[in-house]
Amino acid sequence: MSELDDYAAKMAARFHTFDQDGDGHITRADFRLMADRVALAFDVADGAGQAIALREAADRYWEGMAGLADGDLDGRITRGEFVGAALAGLHQDPEAFTRIALPWHRAVFTAADHDADRRVTVDAVDLMLVTLGADPEQARRVAAEHRTDPTGLITEDEILTAVTAYYTTGEAQQAFAEPV
Repeated sequence: MSELDDYAAKMAARFHTFDQDGDGHITRADFRLMADRVALAFDVADGAGQAIALREAADRYWEGMAGLADGDLDGRITRGEFVGAALAGLHQDPEAFTRIALPWHRAVFTAADHDADRRVTVDAVDLMLVTLGADPEQARRVAAEHRTDPTGLITEDEILTAVTAYYTTGEAQQAFAEPV
């Protein structure tokens, strides 16, 4: 299997985590649901600055993904459109990930970082992954594999580097594999 085949398979498996309502399509509503679930998981009060930032980042993420993937402009992204856009827009152009998705991932990290020191626990990373749709067992393993600083915490840079690698390379990472 080539790196592009590996990447396409990884993105096809990732589709279900974006399709938050399970209707077979990704829509703006799915992105808003992700933001609401993250806010709930990390006790971010509705209407608080972080909740607003999560929703705004989710809307920007949707707009960026829709611009890449919604080829028929119907307001929905199919699995095929998602994988094709990921191959063309994220794998071939890692800067697209930085523009489109990295602000969302920063907002999620900020919601998890209760003391704003740009570091979180392994348990917080596990919760982030599960909240975003990862299989719980795989999320625990992936969270535990992250490098920690000398105090046992995982830095924002570590998380964002790992997320960027996940979306822009064919490297295997199982946290978001299709549930069995």
